[in-house]
Amino acid sequence: MATETPPNKGERVKGSPPIVENAQLPPMATQTLPSKLMHGAVRHMTVGAAPAHGSNLMALVPQDHMPKPRAGRKQTSPAQEFVGWVRPSLTMATQRSFIAWMAGILILLSACSSLPTTSPSPSTSPSPSASPSPSPTVRASSDPCAVQGQTPPSGNIAATFATTLAFTPDGRLFWTERSGTVKVWQDGAARTFATVKTVTTEQDGSYSERGLLGLAISPTFNKDRFVYAFYSDVNDTEQHVIRWRECRGTGMDPTILVTLPSGSDCCHKGGRLAFGADGMLYVTLGDEHSAPAAQDTGDVRGKILRYRPDGSVPSDNPFGATNPVWAYGFRNPFGIAVSSSGQMAVTSNGPSGDADSPSTGYDTLVLDVARGQGYQWPDCYGYSHPLATASCPAGQSPPDYSTESSTLVPTGAAFIDSSGPSPFAGHLVLCSLNGGMRIVTPGSPHASLQPGPSGCLLDVKEGPDHAVYFSDTGTIYRVS
Repeated sequence: MATETPPNKGERVKGSPPIVENAQLPPMATQTLPSKLMHGAVRHMTVGAAPAHGSNLMALVPQDHMPKPRAGRKQTSPAQEFVGWVRPSLTMATQRSFIAWMAGILILLSACSSLPTTSPSPSTSPSPSASPSPSPTVRASSDPCAVQGQTPPSGNIAATFATTLAFTPDGRLFWTERSGTVKVWQDGAARTFATVKTVTTEQDGSYSERGLLGLAISPTFNKDRFVYAFYSDVNDTEQHVIRWRECRGTGMDPTILVTLPSGSDCCHKGGRLAFGADGMLYVTLGDEHSAPAAQDTGDVRGKILRYRPDGSVPSDNPFGATNPVWAYGFRNPFGIAVSSSGQMAVTSNGPSGDADSPSTGYDTLVLDVARGQGYQWPDCYGYSHPLATASCPAGQSPPDYSTESSTLVPTGAAFIDSSGPSPFAGHLVLCSLNGGMRIVTPGSPHASLQPGPSGCLLDVKEGPDHAVYFSDTGTIYRVS
């Protein structure tokens, strides 16, 4: 984060007005990170087996098993069933004649009964031409794990430090609480979906940016029912991307897909997740107070990482078939948003004295992260101010927006479509710990930001009802 020393209640953040207690994600350790840390291997857990890291995962699993389909049997026609019943009293020739007669009757009845379906009334099932894809209600009735009749919250709801928000196609709101609980709004109430064991302070109880930090819903949720999250391990050395299979609001089959370093001190953990228009899973990871790592494409720190939905590395990644790095040169990317067209925006917290940088300000926004592109940290900061080098290296892209000497501490972001509420419709919006929501307008040479609701501190998403939902440390708000 941009601020390593959090305020106590009533204190200021980097010269800002007082903010609510715990609004920051407690003095800072001085250990030095190794220069290289490889990304972790894909790890899997099976149902009923111990989690890959012992007690680090506690997914809620129902005691009852999934209902099993009854064994199939060879189908017979009504005529065959009827003849089989009377067969003892008929000769073979009679049976054949009777089958032919019954078949003719069934064809006639079928033709008659099919006539009304050519123009169904609104109360009947839609025709294939009008609705080629099944409706959510139809899917719910055929999927034993689906729930029917779900809608997003109709107003504000209580939530404890809701770091990230996400919606499923059936209308349910999922969110992560930083202390380790994933929750879902289902049947008009909040319920626990799953939990992980994580930490929110350093070992001495001081400030930390660790915790349950990221959340994403599979783009093929109606088929696979996958829910993804990012959290810091209690071992203080690792962070994980974990996946569950959702069934009636409960997380099943917890599987660790990716293990990444967490750094030896408090800060710059990243931890946001988003699926791209290509169906790949994008993960943000901060530099973990090893600033030079951000420019090293062989190091996962200070990067946007790209994985397949199963946690493996796509062969078409820009720096090799086994390298998850997609873009590099970020200090602490703590917000990521993907538009319907595939545009990917990333917010990043600016320097706070690290790597001989200024002690405040210079939070940045990149509006369209490009494949294989390098960005400027720590060679430069803000609007291309040189830091580690005499000038900003050629080929590195500057941010589209920088707060310069002011401090915003940007967090979650979302693209709001044209059906969203004014004044957010058609804009990228972002939350911030030190200023609430900002509404982004692209421009040249730089984008501009306008203030929005002050409660937008942690994350923001557009719901399927086109309302905008955002969170602070105690509430998820709804604006329509």
